[in-house]
Amino acid sequence: MDSNEIKEVIQTYFDASYESDGGKIAQVFHANAHIYGHSEDGSLEDMDKAAFVNLVGAHGQSATQGFPRYNEIISIDFTGENTAAARVKLRVFDTIYTDILCFMRIGGTWGVISKVMSGAACT
Repeated sequence: MDSNEIKEVIQTYFDASYESDGGKIAQVFHANAHIYGHSEDGSLEDMDKAAFVNLVGAHGQSATQGFPRYNEIISIDFTGENTAAARVKLRVFDTIYTDILCFMRIGGTWGVISKVMSGAACT
């Protein structure tokens, strides 16, 4: 299977994250997508697509000011003809996130259906 379509979606994800562009983030995630992580108190954080789009877009261009860009695709694994998982790293503000992005091809279009994120402050 060809990973180029997945790589294009990931690149849009990287660009949207770096630019704090909620509109671009919306292009990456399917309508019913969920984003999971830990809140500050260690409990489960579960956002739907709309909440995540708003969160990313709320920062505007401020996310890029003074912070170098860092993006890395660690792996892409096809789990079926219309499903895949990717592990990526990216920098947002002073945090490096490792994300697991689960993809589904729906109606011929690849998009993220779920994201599990873990972040660590840069030192």
